[in-house]
Amino acid sequence: MPRTAPERPAGPAGPGRAGTRGVRAALLACAVLFTGVFLGSCAPGGSPDGGGVDAATGAGPLGDGARLLVWQAPEREPGPRVLTTAEREAVTDAYLRGPRETAFAAGTGQPGGLRDLFQGAALLDAQAAALGGAAPVGWAHAPTLRFYAPDGATVSFTDRFTYATPRPDPDAAPRVARRELDVVMELGDGNWRVHHWRVLRDEPLPAAPPPAQPAPYRAARAAPDWLQRTADTSRRSVSAVTELGLDTLIVPLAGGAAGPLNTGRAGQTGRALNVLLEAAAARNVTVLLDFQVAALDTAGLRDLHAALGPEPEGNPASVGTRLGGVILSPARSPSAAQLGAWRQTVRARFPALPVGYRAPGRSADATATRPVDFVAGSADAPVFRERRAPLGRLGDARRGWQLRAFLTRPGPLEAGVLGPDGGREGRGALLTADGSFTPLARWADPARPPPGPGAWLLGWAADLWTLPAGLLLGHALRGRLMRWGLPRWRGFRRCGGRP
Repeated sequence: MPRTAPERPAGPAGPGRAGTRGVRAALLACAVLFTGVFLGSCAPGGSPDGGGVDAATGAGPLGDGARLLVWQAPEREPGPRVLTTAEREAVTDAYLRGPRETAFAAGTGQPGGLRDLFQGAALLDAQAAALGGAAPVGWAHAPTLRFYAPDGATVSFTDRFTYATPRPDPDAAPRVARRELDVVMELGDGNWRVHHWRVLRDEPLPAAPPPAQPAPYRAARAAPDWLQRTADTSRRSVSAVTELGLDTLIVPLAGGAAGPLNTGRAGQTGRALNVLLEAAAARNVTVLLDFQVAALDTAGLRDLHAALGPEPEGNPASVGTRLGGVILSPARSPSAAQLGAWRQTVRARFPALPVGYRAPGRSADATATRPVDFVAGSADAPVFRERRAPLGRLGDARRGWQLRAFLTRPGPLEAGVLGPDGGREGRGALLTADGSFTPLARWADPARPPPGPGAWLLGWAADLWTLPAGLLLGHALRGRLMRWGLPRWRGFRRCGGRP
């Protein structure tokens, strides 16, 4: 007979398994719920209170105006309701995001986000501008409150600002003009939207004055991470300029896709520039802003004016009035029309601020540089070569001789970088991490006697030591080959090729 497996008696094991499965399911549900809550709290938000970055336009919080907008004192009490600080920041954030969203829709063909910032007739205008592909970009907004409804859901103000509209031709200059606008915004589902606007005045910018060549400068460049440095370190950088016998400090600033607005650094840029300008005024040092962008487009133009700060009228401490000049450093060579338009917008707001140009290559086209006030040298042109391959490093004596010879040349000069990125001491830096001078910087001291011909020859001798060493090695190898290899080769040929 076939054997059958014995039956297992039913006991408490069955209900135990069911209870274990229930406990496991409950624990899994709690883990999923906790993960969702944790990830939701860590997700970046687009609201101005959250401090996040908008996923579409890449803009950070704009409630403080992002150095693009300054509310003006009304001539009379607007009433009947007072606009609190929080309400004004919410209105400012929504109002400044509108042109950004319109430009994003024009560039990507995705106008869905316009409904979050516009409604009514203003929405139709924004959609038409996005479909046309020519969304204007504005700066230097000066709104004045006219009316705030008792229910807190309607606000009206008049805004005066400057704007630029791109052309279909990428090498053409944008249309730059000034506009006065009546704006009505309404609050719905917790969001402010532009409901209506009416253009009161629109006129082109006045022509810029003829270019005037400023005095030549002898400059040092600030460290690439100057925005993150402390106020004391920034003041030390300004003091180092005068101690080196120089007169100008060049501060680099990235705009466009990596600019201060898109990363939420508008306020940080303003504070860092104010510290440098205050220290420079006390030391009689000129500060030049080296504005670096991929191309001279309207987004970069907006970021430049954000860095320059508000209008000088009523604000004597504006950055644009205290700078010694602006250097435009695009990665792509612009046309003369584009350079002229950028200079026109700067000189319209700050008539005494020179605008220069730094070509991407070693030299700039003379035709393209006619609209600017001065031409800066190439930023990547070194004062000396750190390596002279294949002969090894340069000697310190000849490096100092090269620096002194460079500083005696006429015209605008850039002696080097005060400190490398991160404050690490490098061969090309003029300052160490603790703020003291490097050996290279001592050769820039005008009180120090210049290195003479002996130092120059010593530097070359120290650099070219591999040349006589190679000649001696070759002579020794040639003697051994002649002594050992040549008799064996002659014996090999005498024996008919047999060893």
